[in-house]
Amino acid sequence: MKKSYKLSQLAELVSGRIKGEDVEVSGINAIPLAKEKELVFVDSLSRLELAKESKAQALVVKEGLIEDLPGKSLLFVSDVRSAMAKISALFAEKEFPSEISDKAYVDPSAVIEEGVCIMPFAYIGREVKIKRGAVIHPFCYIGDGCEIGEETILYPHVVLYPGTTIGRRCIIHAGVVLGACGFGYAQEPREEGFVNVKIHHFGRVRVEDDVEIGANSCVDRGTFGETIIGTNTKIDNLVQVGHNVRVGRSCILVAQVGIGGSTEIGDYTMLGGQVGIAPGSKVGKFVKIAAKSGVVGKIADGEEVAGIPAIKASIWRKAVVIFSKLPELYKKLKDL
Repeated sequence: MKKSYKLSQLAELVSGRIKGEDVEVSGINAIPLAKEKELVFVDSLSRLELAKESKAQALVVKEGLIEDLPGKSLLFVSDVRSAMAKISALFAEKEFPSEISDKAYVDPSAVIEEGVCIMPFAYIGREVKIKRGAVIHPFCYIGDGCEIGEETILYPHVVLYPGTTIGRRCIIHAGVVLGACGFGYAQEPREEGFVNVKIHHFGRVRVEDDVEIGANSCVDRGTFGETIIGTNTKIDNLVQVGHNVRVGRSCILVAQVGIGGSTEIGDYTMLGGQVGIAPGSKVGKFVKIAAKSGVVGKIADGEEVAGIPAIKASIWRKAVVIFSKLPELYKKLKDL
């Protein structure tokens, strides 16, 4: 059944105010694609010009951008992106059947609370605990002794190695692997070269509440102890988190980030795409690391860094400008 909300209801959700008719909204969309009853989001004058010509009756508009728009109903907010996040959740919610498919395998020792959905061809191992409202999609593998919190969703082909724990309201996307062994080997000398000898891992992965992990990302188990992903942290697709890494709360890890073993990342830190962090590094709180940067060692709280190796972003920007001028400078030196 399609959902719809009055604009006044949405205003209450996002602490906004409305001007114009209290119209009914049945969805959200991009400005050029929006239909009459779909809501669009306007945070700049250029988008406002597009929105004027759109079919959408209702607009979410940044306070101060405009005060009136004939023929449109306006929902004024202080932060359009934040309002979009809250409103999008209303239309994204899906209902899953509270049942366990007879085509799934559930070990008799597993403890499954009421309201859990386990779809066909999922595997639930021994002594697994799954809390109410959790959803397990087809072809998920839940190893022995795993724990899954309330209202957490595991999409198809997620693999939880034994002992993995996931908190409440997490979203684990397709193909994620939690708890595989870390990349640890000892080199044993031979007459010619050496052989790599596996170091077995005995730890586990712990994912705290409200974490989202993107498709095909991997988080390795600790050699001993835990690899931890902190509350409300969001991880993009194709991210690698090594053994015994500790990621703080409300961090952002963008696609193709690679974090070496035993690294510590403080709360509220943001890592751009393809950032690489060397094993054992310590990254503070509220740090921002630019895309493609290489981090070695320690970064203090609140720093913004860029480059390989990563240095203060303000210095890196100046260095990039100089780098582009090197051929010209070289020519001048040669002429001298």
